[in-house]
Amino acid sequence: MNAPPRDGISQARLSDAERQSMLDRLDALEDKNPARNKRVLPRVAFRKNEIAVRIYHPGGSTSASFVTTRNLSAGGLSFLYQGFLHKNTVVEIVLRRRQGRDDVIRGVVQHCALITKTIHLIGVRFDQKIFPKLYVDPSEWGELEDCSTIDPARLEGNVLHLDEQEMDLMLMQHFLKGTQIKLTSCRTTAEAIEKVKAGAFDCVLCDFTSGGAVKVGVVKTLRTAGYAGPIALVTAETNPSEIKAAQDAGVSAVLGKPFDACKVASLLATWLCAGTVGSEPIVSTLDPAGDMGKMVEQYVARLRQIGRELRTQCDAGNLDAVRATCQAIRGTSSGFGFAMLSEMAREVVESLDASKSISKSTIELLNLEAACFRAVAGKAA
Repeated sequence: MNAPPRDGISQARLSDAERQSMLDRLDALEDKNPARNKRVLPRVAFRKNEIAVRIYHPGGSTSASFVTTRNLSAGGLSFLYQGFLHKNTVVEIVLRRRQGRDDVIRGVVQHCALITKTIHLIGVRFDQKIFPKLYVDPSEWGELEDCSTIDPARLEGNVLHLDEQEMDLMLMQHFLKGTQIKLTSCRTTAEAIEKVKAGAFDCVLCDFTSGGAVKVGVVKTLRTAGYAGPIALVTAETNPSEIKAAQDAGVSAVLGKPFDACKVASLLATWLCAGTVGSEPIVSTLDPAGDMGKMVEQYVARLRQIGRELRTQCDAGNLDAVRATCQAIRGTSSGFGFAMLSEMAREVVESLDASKSISKSTIELLNLEAACFRAVAGKAA
C-alpha cells in the first residue's frame, strides 16, 4: 500500500504541552469512570504528534491532516482532531513501522467526543486487525493501560519462566491460573536453554539478578541459543544503568517486583496473539483420535514457529523468504486439515507475485500470520 500524498495536508498541530495536557486529562477522566467496559483488545499508549490521516467525508469530499494519537490496539486507534467527524466516516491512517516502512490502515469512525471548543477525540475501528508491535518501540510494549481492561481468559500462548526461586515460580503459576497460557518453569539457565531449543515459546520471563546486579549474560545466552522472541526482565532492580545494560543485551521489557496478576496480564497481552489478533480458533478437520492426531498437534506447534518466522521476515523486508514461507504453508496445511490456511497462503502468494511488495500485501500477511496462531488440533470426543 502507498501512503496518501502529503500535499494539502493541514500543518495545524497541537504543541507538545497542549498535547500532553489534553491526553493526561483524558486518561484521568477515564480512570475515574467505573462504568467503562472490559475491552477484548488491550491497548498500548501511542502518543504521536505527526500521524497522517486521510478522511473520506460522507458528502464525497476528502481531506487530510496530521493528528495527535492517543492509544493503539490490534483493532483500532484513537486520535485528537480539530473538527467533528460523523460515525462510520472512512479514514486511512499512515502508521510507520519500526523498520521505516509506511502502512496505510483503513478503518471507520466509531465515536467522536468533544474535548474542547474545537478538539474532538476520534475513535477508529480498523477494517482488519493489525499487530501493534509492528509500530510500537519495544521499550514501550509493557506500557499498557490499566490491566482491568484486559480479559485474562483471552491470553493464550507458550511462556517460559526462568527464576532461581521456587516460590517465585509458584507465584507466577498462581497469577496465570485464569488464563489459557501454558507456562513452563525452570530454575537454571542450562535448563532454560534446553527448553528453548526443544520448544517454541511466545515469550520468556526471566529473573536473573544476583547481589543487586542484573546478570546480562543470561539473556545473551538465550539469544545465542537462537531465541528471537521477546524476553521480559522480572526484577526488583531499579538502577537505570543496570536496566539499560539488560535492554542492550536483548531484553524487550521490564516487569518490576513486586508484581501481581494485573501487571503480568498487562505485559503478556502485548505479546500473545489470542485476544489481540484473530477471532475464532481454526480447528483441524482431521480426527484427533486417528493416525494423524499426534502429527497434527506437532504441526500446530510448528505453525506457531512459522508465524514468528513470517513476522521476522516481513520486518526485514525479505520478499523471497516471505514468499517461500507462504508457499510452504500453502503446500502443507491442507494435508493436516487446515484448508483455510492453505487458501489464505495462496492469496498472499498471488498478491506478492502481482505487487512485488511486502508492504502492499500487509493486511493479507497479517491475517495469515494471525491464522498460524489460531490453528488448533481437534478435541477427541
